[in-house]
Amino acid sequence: MRGSTSGGKPVISAWDISQYYYCKRKLYFLKVLGVPAPAKRKMEHGREVDEAEGRLMARRKTLYGFEREEVAEIVEKLYLFDEELGLEGEVDQTVILKSGEVIPVDVKYTDTPTVQKHYKKQLTAYAILLDRHFNTNVRRAIVRFVKQKKSVHVSITWRDKKALIAELQNIRRLINSESIPKPASPRKCGYCEVRKYCEAYR
Repeated sequence: MRGSTSGGKPVISAWDISQYYYCKRKLYFLKVLGVPAPAKRKMEHGREVDEAEGRLMARRKTLYGFEREEVAEIVEKLYLFDEELGLEGEVDQTVILKSGEVIPVDVKYTDTPTVQKHYKKQLTAYAILLDRHFNTNVRRAIVRFVKQKKSVHVSITWRDKKALIAELQNIRRLINSESIPKPASPRKCGYCEVRKYCEAYR
């Protein structure tokens, strides 16, 4: 992952965007104060979970709701970087249909299989990166909830992309700021991986 663009602009990752929309204070602790990044549940589950999911996909007649004959390729762990936007991300899976449609897939290991706002923002970031990489127009994305064996299709509009691109400036202002943001809703604190650091500043 990159630290900055050739012009010195801080690079924002799709994961950063997810944290920002979950809790701005959390992103500040991770990006500005240097609090160690929490272990991702994808990493915690390890290779055995990925292999089990791979075996399951190999037996399916359909892939994310598409007939196998419709799918041209599934690209694993596609890293993308856009210099102009200062945006980067690694898409878990990129489904490319024979029709030419490109669809990002984000794999989640959460206990709550619902598409939350910060999930969609992360997917929107992937859509923007894929648009620019493949010269296409990503109109939908997929969240794969592994524990529940559930896939949810999410609509991505040009308005979603435009709004997120505009918000990148605010995310950079937060990173460059010396003022610690207020925490998000208290109900989010119980699961937050940086909670112990956050409480020390209250």
